[in-house]
Amino acid sequence: MNSTDKRWGLASEAFRPPRRMPDIIERRSLIERLRSAVEGQIVRVLAPAGYGKTELLAAFYQTLRMDGVPVGWLDMARLGRKPLAPALAAAFGFADLAADAEISLDTVIEAIAAIPAQRSVVLLDGVAPVHGPLLGPLLEILPDRISLVMASRHDPGIPISRFRIRGLLSDFGPADLAFTTAETRRLAPHWSPGDLDRLCKATLGWPALVRLAVLSLSGRRDEREMERVCSGAHPDIRSFVREEVLAGTGPRDATILSVAACLGEAPRLLICELAGAADGRSPEKLDDLVPALLPLDERADWFACHPMMRAVLRIDLAAEETRQLHSQAAAWFAGQGLIEKAVLHAGHAGDFGFAAHTIQAAGGVDLFLRAGYKVLRRLLDGLPTEVIEASPGLRLCAALVLAKEGRILAAREAMDELKALARDDRQAELPEHVVVHIDSLLDIYEDRRFEPEQIEWLENRLRSQRLRDTWELGWLHNHLCIAHTRQGALRRARLHALKALECYRSEGTPYAQAFMLVHLALVNLMGGRLAAAAHFSRQAEDLARRTQGNDETLLAIARIPLAEALYRQGHVRAADNILEECLPLVAAGEGWVDLYARGFVSWARCRFRLKGLDEAMRITDRAARIAEDRRLPRLDLVVTTLRVELLTLAGALGAAEQAARALPGEGGWPTRREMRDAQVALARLRLRQGESDEARRLLLDLVSHTQDDDDALTGLSARIVLAEACHAGHDPAAGMETLIEAASLALEHDLVEPFVAEGESFRDLVRALMRRSGLATFPSDIAAFLNRVLALGGGGLERPGLGLLSERELGVLALMAAGHRNKQIARDLGITEATVKFHIKNLFAKLGVSRRAVAVSLASAMGLLEQSPTPGGGHKRGER
Repeated sequence: MNSTDKRWGLASEAFRPPRRMPDIIERRSLIERLRSAVEGQIVRVLAPAGYGKTELLAAFYQTLRMDGVPVGWLDMARLGRKPLAPALAAAFGFADLAADAEISLDTVIEAIAAIPAQRSVVLLDGVAPVHGPLLGPLLEILPDRISLVMASRHDPGIPISRFRIRGLLSDFGPADLAFTTAETRRLAPHWSPGDLDRLCKATLGWPALVRLAVLSLSGRRDEREMERVCSGAHPDIRSFVREEVLAGTGPRDATILSVAACLGEAPRLLICELAGAADGRSPEKLDDLVPALLPLDERADWFACHPMMRAVLRIDLAAEETRQLHSQAAAWFAGQGLIEKAVLHAGHAGDFGFAAHTIQAAGGVDLFLRAGYKVLRRLLDGLPTEVIEASPGLRLCAALVLAKEGRILAAREAMDELKALARDDRQAELPEHVVVHIDSLLDIYEDRRFEPEQIEWLENRLRSQRLRDTWELGWLHNHLCIAHTRQGALRRARLHALKALECYRSEGTPYAQAFMLVHLALVNLMGGRLAAAAHFSRQAEDLARRTQGNDETLLAIARIPLAEALYRQGHVRAADNILEECLPLVAAGEGWVDLYARGFVSWARCRFRLKGLDEAMRITDRAARIAEDRRLPRLDLVVTTLRVELLTLAGALGAAEQAARALPGEGGWPTRREMRDAQVALARLRLRQGESDEARRLLLDLVSHTQDDDDALTGLSARIVLAEACHAGHDPAAGMETLIEAASLALEHDLVEPFVAEGESFRDLVRALMRRSGLATFPSDIAAFLNRVLALGGGGLERPGLGLLSERELGVLALMAAGHRNKQIARDLGITEATVKFHIKNLFAKLGVSRRAVAVSLASAMGLLEQSPTPGGGHKRGER
């Protein structure tokens, strides 16, 4: 130990970085950002224990030395309250100055500034609030040629405003230091993607927690051990949280964290109130507890405890304390009108009476009608069966949940029991408008009673409603939309859907709005307006994600119209991917026949194009089973018509004829729409059987009626088959006229697939007409469209979006889809955050969107994510 060490009691380790760990993660992008930051003057690296602050500064120290930059290291934890000047002199190797116990700070700073270099850098590790009085004078005299980098767990309270104002201050916090997915993968290269995803969600990139989790599971793939680690129950995780993180917090902050851990997601004011900190600690100071306490992106001024921190803190909470906190939270949420949260916490507190009273006081089943099925499902899940059975209102809620889960017969039985109970017992009387509404909903699921007299009843009730009763008006327009859609009166259906959406918006009910947006998507889809259908579908999905994010069924419902729109435009693989993901979710719950019909018909057509007849028929079998299980004869007719179509297109004419015999006669159809679709399928079959005159007879009258009723998709298919029938019947002029008419209808909305799906015989027709009349006969846009149809023939599929986005934009898109923020994307790709924003702006413009979630959803649907490079890989730093 030299004389300087003896005089100041400082070990030599105080003046050099500690030995680096063997499995260190090189964080080059962070080092580059630090290098840029010290061109200012003050850099703060502020994060809790375990965020790799010392490792980062040590790597930066070595980088500066290799670059020839004068740099001094000082471990402030070893310094304690001793004078700063001699230690700072020792850090830069000024032995004579360090030996003088009375040396002034000015003298040492002058010596450092005199070093012949453009800039010198002081690295201070382990800065704590106790060092504030030492560092304040240093900042007062710090010359421009010296930069200061300070790493600390807590804000040391040093006055730095003047540096911030001048733009000379840079801050690095937990979000900057957290491991990215790519960095975590380097620590656990052999983990499966699923396990890696669980680890990232549990640790949120907290470096020490990531390392501990990987070490704890080293060499083992035991699911129970994985659960212990990811839940924070593993002893190594608990020890780190208690010894390193919680040990550094004061009593008040520890109480705040315990309350947040107990409550889960909660608003700032409630956390402070229950922690007794509303008047003793400014609520704004909760931000200082990040990342132990995390603000929620989707709910302003709400916080949640870090997942692993929450697990440890909840273990330490006594059962009675937990119950009391939940009880207080239930009362607070009820007072704020947040019924779902109130009931949730009442259930955790075991106060089921309060939970039941809160549901009933809030309107019972109206919670579903206004807030959504998942809300009601969660509320009922927290109540014992005897509590539900004792309340007619809660039993009505339970009946509705049965219906939404696809158990329609059980729901109808429960409703009949409740009506009988209400007749016999005045105490059990139910609100008439609620009963009517739920009855009508069950009618939809059972696909019944939407005959002309039912429509008349709805319209009479609509006329009798007061204009200010927007909720009642909304559901009447909603049901009239469904009734007219079922009957094929699409213009009326679209009008009622728009009016219902307006009513629900005025009521502020996002769940109902999402469903009306889906209705608008379906009605526009049937009318051939693909852009409008896709627009409403994306709006519904975006609204569902923002307000009903955990309702997977609603999200799936919202995406089905988008899938058909993509299919009709030729994006067959993208549509197939969406339908494969969404239809099983919808089939497990919703009983909406029109949605089943659109979804399963499109899915079977996708499979026919991609994998052939056998795969397509398997999809029809799944739809048929649903029709049988749910007792939905209209869906069964749709499936039969679809089988006739697929078998005909595959050339299995005998089997198609056999299937056609199961179709009803002219008077046996529930609606005009099913009858018209069947007419097209039969006409195609007759045409392939050589009966072109019979095919023309079936189609001529149908074409005019579909135009009158705005049923564009069926009308387009009819015109395509009619054009082929005219040509086969030796009337090429009529064939040419009909083909041009069909292409004109399709061109506006890019309806490619109805032409391609007709197969080689139709393409032969187009080639023959082009050869016979010459391209000049066709309008240029029609000729270009038909050439595109021909180019897609022979089983060829477009690669959706090929060339739409650049390689760099695809890389940014992939990281956006993985949930990365702009800073993380910049680090992973080795580019600046400004460059990331530039790429995002470009890809938004190309996709025609303005929100990240919508961009990711659309890109996924178009298959663009399949073209994206692996997140975090495949690019060299500095690429643009």
